[in-house]
Amino acid sequence: GVHLTKTVPDVTRRWVNEIQGTVQSDHPMVQFHALALIYDLKKADRLALHKVVTSLAKSQLKSPMAECLLIRYATQAMTSERDASVEKTLMTYLDSCLRHKSEMVTYEAARAFCSLAAVDKDGVGHTVFGYDITHATTILQIFLTSPKPVIRFGAIRTLNSLAQQRPQMAARCNSDMEPLLSDANRNTATLALTTLLKTGHESNVERLVKQITTFMSDI
Repeated sequence: GVHLTKTVPDVTRRWVNEIQGTVQSDHPMVQFHALALIYDLKKADRLALHKVVTSLAKSQLKSPMAECLLIRYATQAMTSERDASVEKTLMTYLDSCLRHKSEMVTYEAARAFCSLAAVDKDGVGHTVFGYDITHATTILQIFLTSPKPVIRFGAIRTLNSLAQQRPQMAARCNSDMEPLLSDANRNTATLALTTLLKTGHESNVERLVKQITTFMSDI
């Protein structure tokens, strides 16, 4: 079905009911691909797509990969156009994903809140679309100390993009960013340095600038 949509989309459009049933499959990969396919078929119809995303947001998906995909679709729905009728449901859904047992899902939800912070020009402080996103930044702060390099990299990269729009939000994590300056992964260390330069106070910026010299010989 996924492959046929690229060549003969009219054929797969007739399968919508069956595909929607497959989204509830017990098999994680089937659920993941079914969600991707239903999105592909409905992406041209904004209302139909919103209906699918909001209805799935109210149910618990079994696959962490499908959950991550749904988080991305929910974020996309809110960033493309502000719609109060779907916003509350989707924001409640993103907030619930911050408590998911899978690290992958909690990271994706925290990243979604940070990307929404860039879109919400009216938001102030820690508020995004009327929601407090302190929990999202707390998760990223915990991930900065993860023993897994990929988790540390993901967290610092997300905080780096958040610092461009809301430096005061990212600054909450400064104390956990500093140890990453000596991270074995130079990409992580470089992101830590540039994020701290965006969020730092006068007192520590001079010290950070001195560290740039060391970085230049390493990267």
